[in-house]
Amino acid sequence: MPTSSKREQPADPSRPGPVTAAGQSRPSPVTAGGPVTAGGPVTAGGQGALPAAPPRVARRSSAAGRKPTLSVPVIVAAAIEALDEAGFAGLTMRRVAARLGTGAASLYAYVSGREELLELVFDALVGQVKLEDPDPARWREQVHRLMRDLRDILASHTDAALAGLGRVPTTPQTLAAAEVLTAVLRAGGLSDRVIALGFDQLVLYVSAFAYEAGLYRKADPAEVDRYFAGVHAFYATLPPGRYPVLTAVAPYMTGADADDRFEFGLNAIIAGFEAASAAEAAADQR
Repeated sequence: MPTSSKREQPADPSRPGPVTAAGQSRPSPVTAGGPVTAGGPVTAGGQGALPAAPPRVARRSSAAGRKPTLSVPVIVAAAIEALDEAGFAGLTMRRVAARLGTGAASLYAYVSGREELLELVFDALVGQVKLEDPDPARWREQVHRLMRDLRDILASHTDAALAGLGRVPTTPQTLAAAEVLTAVLRAGGLSDRVIALGFDQLVLYVSAFAYEAGLYRKADPAEVDRYFAGVHAFYATLPPGRYPVLTAVAPYMTGADADDRFEFGLNAIIAGFEAASAAEAAADQR
């Protein structure tokens, strides 16, 4: 780029160049062979020609700030992160879009709104449950394992259980899990009516348990321990004359851990399913 409108005069080869700090004459920028152009040296007689300068190294732009390409899986993954951060009430299209470095309007090309996004989030989480073929010899064990996996996955994400409440399975991964669970119940000899109604009760039970477990996910473990120690002490000191039954059962109320309570509930539900199926079978034979 020119820095002056004054035309430069041709250099006089007989004049020495500028004097350097060492007292030596520095060569003139214009060689005896002529000026160096962008396309290489221009020579006059081939004396003192400079070679063409090597091309500069291009600087790569950093990928750290690059926006991810939007897709349904990318949006769902960001929604799960937003759920962990802000909970069920805080999961909004705007918050998800902000995590992806875009505007909320961009998401509507992929999902119709918050309700569909919640459904897709629940579908993605249910899809993490390991499914296996029903085994009549192990069907109770399989029910317990499926329900434990679902509980643990939902409890590991803030309020995730709420995303599935009130929803009938209609998405691919929830349908796949529902098919396996109902097939396992059928392998146990339960009636179709009990399977259909019992499936709903199992999911409600697990969702409620997972939600309760998730309440303490972000709390200080030491604080949680102090709270439950206080609960144990509270029930241990209840006056028996006023609360005779509570004081009698208090050791069982406060002694079982979360896994014991969960397994007890599942066993009670499954036993109820078996009793209801047996009652239906007996009524059909009358």
